[in-house]
Amino acid sequence: MNHSMTRCTWRYCVSGKRVTPGRRARPVSHALACSTGLLVLALGPCLAWPSPVLGQDQLSAGTCSACHLELSDPRLSEPALAHVESVHGSAGLPCAGCHGGDTAAEDERIAHMGMAVPARTRTPEICGRCHSNAEFMKRFNADIRVDQVDRYRTSVHGHLLLEEGDESAATCVDCHGSHKILPPTDEQSSVYPLKIPELCGRCHADPDHMAPYGIPTNQLEEYETSVHWRTASEGGDLSAPVCNDCHGNHGAAPPGYTTVGRVCAECHFQIGQYYAVSPHDTAFARLGLPACATCHENHAIMEGSDEVLGLGDDATCQGAGCHSTDDPGGRAAGVMHALIDSLRTEFEGADSLLLAAEHAGMQVSQAQFELNRARNALVEARAVIHTADLDSIASKIADGRDVAATGRSSGEAAFSELDLRRTGLAISSAVILVLIIGLVLKIRQVDRGTG
Repeated sequence: MNHSMTRCTWRYCVSGKRVTPGRRARPVSHALACSTGLLVLALGPCLAWPSPVLGQDQLSAGTCSACHLELSDPRLSEPALAHVESVHGSAGLPCAGCHGGDTAAEDERIAHMGMAVPARTRTPEICGRCHSNAEFMKRFNADIRVDQVDRYRTSVHGHLLLEEGDESAATCVDCHGSHKILPPTDEQSSVYPLKIPELCGRCHADPDHMAPYGIPTNQLEEYETSVHWRTASEGGDLSAPVCNDCHGNHGAAPPGYTTVGRVCAECHFQIGQYYAVSPHDTAFARLGLPACATCHENHAIMEGSDEVLGLGDDATCQGAGCHSTDDPGGRAAGVMHALIDSLRTEFEGADSLLLAAEHAGMQVSQAQFELNRARNALVEARAVIHTADLDSIASKIADGRDVAATGRSSGEAAFSELDLRRTGLAISSAVILVLIIGLVLKIRQVDRGTG
């Protein structure tokens, strides 16, 4: 196609093929362009676009993609291809919704009239024309939220961009892309859960970019060592938290020290309830310390361990500079650790004994099933620790130890029965052997008498 001409000479037929004088269209690009054009044609009469976005006459053809897909300059052709493959393109939403212009015009000059690349400061406003319009959005997805722009205005990003005019702040297109926008469930999407840390790290792990704000840039590095990232990336658990699960996405902001506990409790609900009734809740708030992060870190969160509790070298109770052996809290933490350790030791001993009995051929399945109550008590006790209530923890530990003791008794009884069976088998074998020997001697005696 000669773009020095003032008119676009492409023609489309119902089969999806297009013909241009003296040239055969390339199959991939023409199919993409035609599918966009036909989809727009099909959806156009059914949609009443909000007036700030597009006029009804702009829905009649996809001439932007039709021409731009054939351009040799990738700066002009690649955005068109990306748009065709995007959620917007698949819904039949034409380029003019963001860039302006007239998609129905065949005259190139008229089609480009009024077109522009939106300024960064106007990005939330432009995206919000559709995404803040509930009546319009429910035609595509009745469940999609329409408060994204309002939430963005409350975010650190929105304040920097809209209030201070800082164009380095993240806008919609920095996270979602501008042309190839895909739903977050698509693995190729920039906002697919496993891609979120890398996405946020593009700015927050860049020392040059973050230097004006005085913000650390080690968050991504720390997060990638955490149990959260390991659970998501290695375990394939997409419910494991990534950046936006804690900080929010459109309303992104660092949790204040008084809200950290509530953020963590969104997932760790039971532990959040225990912590809320503990003396740490008010003490940490008074000292200006973040709830969960004071003991567990914020980004480099490690898997919980019993060694974190108490006054040992790896314990946070003493390591954080809060407790020592000279204060009641420190002594209580030491007792809690000893209680947890005692139940863990007794459970593991009973479990090992029953497993050995099972391997020896003894029927101990009921005892093993009952021993699970001790395992549950250990898990519950580790959670109850967050109340910092020694009596509650001791009660859970006592229940678990009783069950573990019963399991050990069952294992010992199984081995006693096994010893009894072995003794009986040995005696029976000896008797049988004596009888065989006697029978053999008798047979020989009879043989000599008859000979």
